[in-house]
Amino acid sequence: MACRFLPLLMLALLLFGGRASAQVRVEGKSGIVHLEVNDASLEEVLAALRDRYNLSYRSNDTLAVRRTGVFNGPLLRVAARVLEGYDYVMTITPQGIDVLIMRQAGTGAPAVAARPPLTTAEANNVKPEKPDRIR
Repeated sequence: MACRFLPLLMLALLLFGGRASAQVRVEGKSGIVHLEVNDASLEEVLAALRDRYNLSYRSNDTLAVRRTGVFNGPLLRVAARVLEGYDYVMTITPQGIDVLIMRQAGTGAPAVAARPPLTTAEANNVKPEKPDRIR
C-alpha cells in the first residue's frame, strides 16, 4: 500500500518542495526607494521597479541571475546596485529611466557598476573620509 503513494509523494516534492518563492518588495518614491529582494531573478526585480516607477529596460540576456538583499536610495542608485555584474547603459529621459542591459560582465576582473553622481542633497549628507595616515 505504501508503494502506491510513493509516486504521489515524489511528485508533490518535485512540485512544491523546491526553493521558497521569490519575493520582491518595493516601497517609497523614486527619490527614496526601499527595495527588499529575496532570491528573485534580476528579471523579477526589474519588473517590480518598472511597475512601480518610470523605469523601462530591455535586454537580450535572460536576466536569470538571482538577487537577495536590501537596497535603499534614489532609484538610479538602487537600479545601479541591482545591475552589478552586468554591462548596461542608463538614460534619464523626461518619461523616466531607460536601461539597456547588454550582457553579464566578463569573468575577468569583477565588474563595478557605474554609479550616478551624487545629488546636492546626497552630497551635503556625505561625511568626508579621513585620509590614511602615513607611518
